[in-house]
Amino acid sequence: MTKSVLHMKVVTSLLLAFVGNVSATTFTNVPSGANTGSPFVSFGNAPNPSGDSPKVGQVFSLQTDSTLSSFSFYALGNTTSAASLQLNVAQWNPDTNAKNQAINLVGANLLTTSNFVGNFNAAGGFTTINFDNLGLNLESDTKYIAYLSSTDLTLSGIQLSRTQTTADVTGFGLGNAFLSNIPNNGWQLPFNGNGFLSLQYTAVTADVPNPSAVPVPAALPLMASALGIFGIARRRNKSKLA
Repeated sequence: MTKSVLHMKVVTSLLLAFVGNVSATTFTNVPSGANTGSPFVSFGNAPNPSGDSPKVGQVFSLQTDSTLSSFSFYALGNTTSAASLQLNVAQWNPDTNAKNQAINLVGANLLTTSNFVGNFNAAGGFTTINFDNLGLNLESDTKYIAYLSSTDLTLSGIQLSRTQTTADVTGFGLGNAFLSNIPNNGWQLPFNGNGFLSLQYTAVTADVPNPSAVPVPAALPLMASALGIFGIARRRNKSKLA
């Protein structure tokens, strides 16, 4: 390793220390994988007797400002060939979280992506529909919805795994919602007397980087030292060439 390369590695390490550490948090209500014996909700653009909904998602809220890194849903059977799937994230009903309300509102999309990977678990009989590298900054104490849509107008009968408990123990999910295929009914957030209804999901978030991770009085000399080392290395290289 040359001295110049070593100097650059030292500078890089100091700069990383200056930026501070970023930690990731995983929220999931299926830590052992999707449970295909649970209730499900049908998703697809083609209305049929199974009650397909063109948009189905999970309402959630964060306790701290975070960056949403990835989001996964779980579907019964093998759906890896459904290449038309899209993940959308929007603000959910800013004023209320009313259940069984006639019409719920969804804000403009903050993110739409079709970059997903489908992994079929043959033993469990389910497909993980995973969207990675989202990089979407979200605010705390704000309700959002992550929902699936499809560009395939003939798509029908995708069954997303759903769980029913008294509460979402992750502290993340608020319930599953779907866009009704009945005109003027809008978004529905179903809830019944048997408990809390939620899609089975896994979400990964990262803390928003804190620029004050290194105290300012210490950070400035640290940065100056890094630049000084880099300058000395450059001058030595120039003198050798001369």
